[in-house]
Amino acid sequence: MLHDQRLRLHSWVEACNTMVYLNNMSAYWILGIITPDEAFSARKLDVSHFRIFGASIYCHVSKESRKNIELTIELWVFVGYRETPHNYHVYFQSLTMIVVRMDVKFDEDKAMRCSLERELQISQEEDILAPKEEPHDVVEKPQV
Repeated sequence: MLHDQRLRLHSWVEACNTMVYLNNMSAYWILGIITPDEAFSARKLDVSHFRIFGASIYCHVSKESRKNIELTIELWVFVGYRETPHNYHVYFQSLTMIVVRMDVKFDEDKAMRCSLERELQISQEEDILAPKEEPHDVVEKPQV
Protein backbone atom coordinates (compact mmCIF):
# COMPACT_ATOMS: atom_id res chain seq x y z
CA MET A 1 0.00 0.00 0.00
CA LEU A 2 2.85 2.35 0.80
CA HIS A 3 4.68 1.66 -2.44
CA ASP A 4 1.50 1.80 -4.48
CA GLN A 5 0.77 5.37 -3.40
CA ARG A 6 4.47 6.36 -3.17
CA LEU A 7 4.28 7.18 0.53
CA ARG A 8 7.19 7.29 2.94
CA LEU A 9 8.06 4.07 4.71
CA HIS A 10 7.88 5.58 8.20
CA SER A 11 4.07 5.39 8.04
CA TRP A 12 4.17 1.58 7.93
CA VAL A 13 2.40 1.37 11.30
CA GLU A 14 -0.65 3.15 9.92
CA ALA A 15 -0.59 0.90 6.84
CA CYS A 16 -0.58 -2.19 9.08
CA ASN A 17 -3.41 -0.83 11.23
CA THR A 18 -5.44 -0.05 8.10
CA MET A 19 -4.91 -3.58 6.76
CA VAL A 20 -6.05 -5.09 10.08
CA TYR A 21 -9.12 -2.83 10.11
CA LEU A 22 -10.05 -3.78 6.53
CA ASN A 23 -9.40 -7.46 7.20
CA ASN A 24 -11.73 -7.37 10.22
CA MET A 25 -14.39 -5.74 8.04
CA SER A 26 -14.02 -8.33 5.27
CA ALA A 27 -16.35 -11.23 4.61
CA TYR A 28 -15.35 -14.79 5.45
CA TRP A 29 -16.34 -17.92 3.55
CA ILE A 30 -16.63 -19.91 6.77
CA LEU A 31 -19.37 -17.52 7.97
CA GLY A 32 -21.31 -17.70 4.72
CA ILE A 33 -19.75 -14.65 3.05
CA ILE A 34 -20.59 -12.23 5.84
CA THR A 35 -18.35 -10.28 8.18
CA PRO A 36 -17.81 -11.32 11.81
CA ASP A 37 -19.62 -8.15 12.92
CA GLU A 38 -22.65 -9.06 10.78
CA ALA A 39 -22.65 -12.59 12.19
CA PHE A 40 -22.51 -11.27 15.75
CA SER A 41 -24.98 -8.38 15.53
CA ALA A 42 -27.23 -9.56 12.65
CA ARG A 43 -27.13 -6.12 11.02
CA LYS A 44 -25.66 -5.08 7.70
CA LEU A 45 -22.20 -3.49 7.82
CA ASP A 46 -21.85 0.12 6.63
CA VAL A 47 -18.83 0.49 4.34
CA SER A 48 -19.58 3.96 2.99
CA HIS A 49 -16.57 5.34 4.87
CA PHE A 50 -14.05 3.12 3.06
CA ARG A 51 -11.51 5.15 1.09
CA ILE A 52 -8.36 4.56 -0.94
CA PHE A 53 -5.27 4.39 1.25
CA GLY A 54 -2.92 7.26 0.43
CA ALA A 55 -5.59 9.43 -1.17
CA SER A 56 -5.13 13.18 -1.01
CA ILE A 57 -7.38 14.94 1.49
CA TYR A 58 -8.32 18.58 1.71
CA CYS A 59 -9.00 19.80 5.26
CA HIS A 60 -10.61 23.11 6.19
CA VAL A 61 -8.53 25.40 8.38
CA SER A 62 -10.66 27.29 10.90
CA LYS A 63 -10.44 31.07 11.23
CA GLU A 64 -8.99 30.74 14.74
CA SER A 65 -6.00 28.69 13.59
CA ARG A 66 -4.98 30.76 10.56
CA LYS A 67 -4.00 34.32 9.82
CA ASN A 68 -5.73 36.66 7.40
CA ILE A 69 -3.84 35.80 4.23
CA GLU A 70 -3.17 32.10 4.85
CA LEU A 71 -4.93 29.37 2.90
CA THR A 72 -8.30 28.11 4.09
CA ILE A 73 -7.50 24.49 3.17
CA GLU A 74 -4.54 22.20 3.74
CA LEU A 75 -3.45 19.15 1.76
CA TRP A 76 -3.16 15.97 3.86
CA VAL A 77 -2.85 12.24 3.06
CA PHE A 78 -5.31 9.56 4.20
CA VAL A 79 -3.53 6.82 6.17
CA GLY A 80 -6.16 5.07 8.30
CA TYR A 81 -9.48 4.68 10.08
CA ARG A 82 -10.79 5.20 13.60
CA GLU A 83 -13.25 2.96 15.41
CA THR A 84 -16.04 5.45 14.73
CA PRO A 85 -16.96 5.80 11.05
CA HIS A 86 -16.11 8.94 9.11
CA ASN A 87 -13.18 9.79 11.43
CA TYR A 88 -9.90 9.33 9.62
CA HIS A 89 -6.20 9.27 10.42
CA VAL A 90 -4.55 11.83 8.18
CA TYR A 91 -0.88 12.61 7.65
CA PHE A 92 0.39 16.14 7.20
CA GLN A 93 3.67 15.91 5.29
CA SER A 94 5.19 19.27 6.12
CA LEU A 95 4.69 18.79 9.88
CA THR A 96 5.25 14.99 9.73
CA MET A 97 2.38 14.32 12.10
CA ILE A 98 -0.73 12.15 12.06
CA VAL A 99 -4.00 13.48 13.43
CA VAL A 100 -7.65 12.44 13.44
CA ARG A 101 -9.96 14.53 11.29
CA MET A 102 -13.54 14.18 10.19
CA ASP A 103 -14.12 17.34 8.13
CA VAL A 104 -12.28 16.20 5.01
CA LYS A 105 -12.80 16.04 1.25
CA PHE A 106 -11.15 13.15 -0.60
CA ASP A 107 -9.44 13.30 -3.99
CA GLU A 108 -9.57 9.58 -4.78
CA ASP A 109 -9.22 10.09 -8.54
CA LYS A 110 -5.61 11.17 -8.08
CA ALA A 111 -4.90 8.13 -5.88
CA MET A 112 -6.51 5.79 -8.41
CA ARG A 113 -4.46 7.28 -11.26
CA CYS A 114 -1.29 6.88 -9.20
CA SER A 115 -2.17 3.25 -8.47
CA LEU A 116 -2.91 2.46 -12.12
CA GLU A 117 0.32 4.12 -13.27
CA ARG A 118 2.27 2.09 -10.71
CA GLU A 119 0.57 -1.12 -11.84
CA LEU A 120 1.41 -0.37 -15.47
CA GLN A 121 5.03 0.39 -14.54
CA ILE A 122 5.34 -2.87 -12.61
CA SER A 123 3.88 -4.91 -15.47
CA GLN A 124 6.32 -3.30 -17.91
CA GLU A 125 9.23 -4.07 -15.58
CA GLU A 126 8.06 -7.67 -15.28
CA ASP A 127 7.98 -7.96 -19.07
CA ILE A 128 11.55 -6.68 -19.25
CA LEU A 129 12.82 -8.97 -16.49
CA ALA A 130 10.96 -12.09 -17.61
CA PRO A 131 13.17 -14.60 -19.39
CA LYS A 132 12.34 -14.72 -23.04
CA GLU A 133 12.43 -17.93 -24.95
CA GLU A 134 14.70 -17.67 -27.89
CA PRO A 135 13.76 -19.63 -30.97
CA HIS A 136 15.83 -22.73 -31.30
CA ASP A 137 17.66 -23.01 -34.55
CA VAL A 138 16.49 -25.96 -36.53
CA VAL A 139 19.43 -28.19 -37.21
CA GLU A 140 19.13 -30.18 -40.32
CA LYS A 141 20.12 -33.79 -40.23
CA PRO A 142 23.16 -34.56 -42.29
CA GLN A 143 22.38 -36.39 -45.49
CA VAL A 144 23.58 -39.91 -45.79
